[in-house]
Amino acid sequence: MGCEWRLHASKLADGVSWAIKSITNSEHTCSGLDVKNLMVSCAWVVRVLLEDVRANNDITAKLLNTLLFQRFGVQMATSTLYRVRQHALSQIHGSHDESYAHLPKYCEVIKLTNSGSAAFATWKELPDQPERPLVFKSIFISFSGVLNGLRGCRALIGVDGAHLKGNYGGVLLSAVALDGNNELFLFAWGIVTTEDGDSWSFFVWHLKNSLASLGRGDNWCIISERQKGIDISLTDVWPEVDRRYCCKHLAVNWKKSFPGPLMFSLFRKACKVNPAGRVWLSKLGDQKRWSKHKFNTELKCDVNVTNFVESFNATLGLDRSRPVLTLLESVRRNTMVRMAKRRQVCETWKRQDICPHIIKRIHQLVHESRTCIAYMSVEGEYEVQDGKSVLPVNLNNHTCLCNVWQLTGIPCRHGIRAIIIARLDPHSFVSDLYLVTKYKEAYSCGIKSIPDVEQWPPIDMPHINPPPMKRGIGRPSRVRKRSDDGERKGKRAKTVRCSNYKAFGHNAATCKGGMSAKQKASYGKEGKKKQQALPSSQPALGTRSRSRSAAAIATSQP
Repeated sequence: MGCEWRLHASKLADGVSWAIKSITNSEHTCSGLDVKNLMVSCAWVVRVLLEDVRANNDITAKLLNTLLFQRFGVQMATSTLYRVRQHALSQIHGSHDESYAHLPKYCEVIKLTNSGSAAFATWKELPDQPERPLVFKSIFISFSGVLNGLRGCRALIGVDGAHLKGNYGGVLLSAVALDGNNELFLFAWGIVTTEDGDSWSFFVWHLKNSLASLGRGDNWCIISERQKGIDISLTDVWPEVDRRYCCKHLAVNWKKSFPGPLMFSLFRKACKVNPAGRVWLSKLGDQKRWSKHKFNTELKCDVNVTNFVESFNATLGLDRSRPVLTLLESVRRNTMVRMAKRRQVCETWKRQDICPHIIKRIHQLVHESRTCIAYMSVEGEYEVQDGKSVLPVNLNNHTCLCNVWQLTGIPCRHGIRAIIIARLDPHSFVSDLYLVTKYKEAYSCGIKSIPDVEQWPPIDMPHINPPPMKRGIGRPSRVRKRSDDGERKGKRAKTVRCSNYKAFGHNAATCKGGMSAKQKASYGKEGKKKQQALPSSQPALGTRSRSRSAAAIATSQP
């Protein structure tokens, strides 16, 4: 407005090239072009910045504005740029509504590409609407290649749920085992709308049928947090399976019934300290569900917490907020890559008898066994003295009175001391579940890739809609909500010290040479450190007291 500069151009006959016809008033009478160009639309910005959003899905609006100004000399409002990013993510990962519509076909494609896999999706009608639309309810996925790999793992299965952060929420249920190298082995996962008894019954029922195909019977053990509905579902659907409870979450419930730091610290010895604690623990059921000395020794696993399942939930990251189809494909792709990498890495191990993590564990136990004294008894067995206690060790049966050897399948420090006295190799007394051959059996199969949605064959499946949206109070949060006993992120307590000049208050990355500005202010012009003033609550020293101190110092010096 108010500028006489004009440029006239028109498109040529080829429909691509443009030609400038005339320029009038070549000198501008205004301050320049406005960066708020009204011709810059969301669709245009999505097209020109799509690859930048693809490279960084969490790119900020400020950085998008910087890219627009550097490349095109224009800027947009911050709220508009966040909407631009949302449209770009919809083009990259697909929309949330379309993802739910693809889930029935996705299960059929899994069965076609990976024969023998278990993939089931369920939906329901909404009776309160006249059209009675079909909405998503749950989905269960377990690939045959991963399921067959359970033959090389231990029979302990951890189950847990992770809440999703997408538009429609939901919970990701997962089942994780432990291989011979004490690494996570994910073999089944699914998505449900809410975490309740019906959802867990659906997941446990398909989990039971999938494990039945391995031919190991009911020799499984499931450890859980006793979360919403899981305990009741196992009782109704799979009552014969062995169960364990996470002691970490039991301690939290224990603290609610018996408050106070003393009782919480004595949770392991509660039966001896408080008679009411014995009654509280008896209501949990059989002792083999929460007490180590009653655990099934055939599992060769003494794990009594579900931290390894929560470790898998922590790997989801930003995929929790993605559409469900993108989330499921991300879990499948990560599992496929993990199996392929471990299958290649195990071929490069120096020792081909025992897995590396178990070897490190044995070396640590050998170091700990130095405090034990072993001698042979009259019956030909070994007795190991550990402090004031004497524990019998049987090398033929691989047993020790501490029960650690029987539970883990790895010799305890008492057993290792007896093995060393007998001049035998401790590695030969490790259970067969920790052998490299079992590890290779777990990762011998793999997961075949799944084509993109555009390449799926025509499959006649009903069109389902997303579940009803349940909008919570406040702004949706991606940050994990820590439990009451969880560690809190606090301020770093230690003082930062520069490695270049050994000065406190900054590190080497932010070092500008010498002391920091705060430290320089504490020193005077002569280079001597300033004396701190006494607090106002203390009375100032009088002249008489100062003279006495000076006289005392003068007389004490030679």
